[in-house]
Amino acid sequence: MKTQNRNIYMHCLGCPRNEVDCDTLASALIRAGWHICDDPEDAGTIVVNTCSFLVSAVEESIEAILELGAPGVKEDRSLVVAGCLVSRYGKQALSSLLPEVDLFLDFPDYPHLSALMEKDPETRTHCAASAPTRELASTLSRGYVYLKISEGCDRRCSFCAIPSIRGPLRSRPWEEIKTEAGYFIERGAHELILIAQDTTSYGLDIYGRPSLPKLVYELGEKDGDWTLRILYMHPGGIDTEILSAMGHPRVNNYFDLPFQHVDENVLQEMGRRGNADSQRRLISSIREGFDEAALRATFIVGFPGEDRAAFRSLEDFILEMRFDWLGLFSYSQEERTPAFSLGKGVGAKAAKERVEELSALQEEIMRDKARDMVGKRLRVLVEGRSLEAPGFWEARSWREAPEIDGVIFIAHSVGIEPGTVREVSITASEGIDLIGNIQSR
Repeated sequence: MKTQNRNIYMHCLGCPRNEVDCDTLASALIRAGWHICDDPEDAGTIVVNTCSFLVSAVEESIEAILELGAPGVKEDRSLVVAGCLVSRYGKQALSSLLPEVDLFLDFPDYPHLSALMEKDPETRTHCAASAPTRELASTLSRGYVYLKISEGCDRRCSFCAIPSIRGPLRSRPWEEIKTEAGYFIERGAHELILIAQDTTSYGLDIYGRPSLPKLVYELGEKDGDWTLRILYMHPGGIDTEILSAMGHPRVNNYFDLPFQHVDENVLQEMGRRGNADSQRRLISSIREGFDEAALRATFIVGFPGEDRAAFRSLEDFILEMRFDWLGLFSYSQEERTPAFSLGKGVGAKAAKERVEELSALQEEIMRDKARDMVGKRLRVLVEGRSLEAPGFWEARSWREAPEIDGVIFIAHSVGIEPGTVREVSITASEGIDLIGNIQSR
């Protein structure tokens, strides 16, 4: 490493799981005497934490590396590349392609980052590995914190590269997660968001059975003004115990369901079970068991074998189920996945057209649901001033997960602060978003 400047700028790409990794790395670096800064120009070292889940994510990661490693930006700074890109393609292959990078960091290297960056070889030799304790959360100022409850995945979806990148399922002990939750609740977190590649598999590796309900009940014992949101719930892992745990008063009635498709043949090729009927039964059990429930589904469009009939069955299902939120992705043929040998699917152009058709359909559904919310009072978490709508704050209720769903716009009001909980009356909708007024306490 080239510099004596101990300021570090961290550029985080990808999903919330990567955000947690960045927070954990930053925490360890601070304990070792480094300083995290907000501007790369102030840094002696730039760390790019990469994503490589899809080809598009790989391209975005490489673009960021080239941009931050450009002569006018990098100058005498050191450039560190960490995360999924390194795990997926290896240090040797990347070092020949990206000579501007000074250090590549794979996941097993994370506890040793500070030692690896030391300029003095003697200091580097004697610098102890930092324990992976997390003391920072980049989202805490907005009132919420992601808690990663496990790493890796034991499911074998044919389209997914995560097992080859992140490895097998490795759950954290519930005691450790509970301690971390308490730490951030004491520091002002009003919403804890559980994340993993598949939260419903939590604990299977260390407790011998899925243990998400146990974790929910343990976390629920924590005092304070906070709620719990659970993301990435594999439909095949949702059973009566999990549905019962979702009824805990701390838990938001928000169900994140990556169905991926409804056609049975396509699902089989994806390495997943089920069909439209089994998914319909799950959705019915959720809606019958909860007076109010927000459902977010995810589907992959254009997978190999998705003929017109399979696509129309997906379209009909979306029309029938009327999800609150929907994530739609064109199939991406990924190396080192079982589905790679199946080919590119329906083709980029056809897949794009299908995504656009479903997106237009879902847009109308979400607009209708937004209009239905007008006149209701909601408890919201105020995240901060809106960059999209000057003069307004942005907030979320139990219906919206951060960054992926709609928001609630609130006109500037005396006394409102980011990271606080307020009550609002919904006065109007704007597309899929809501507009509300703060109610006096």
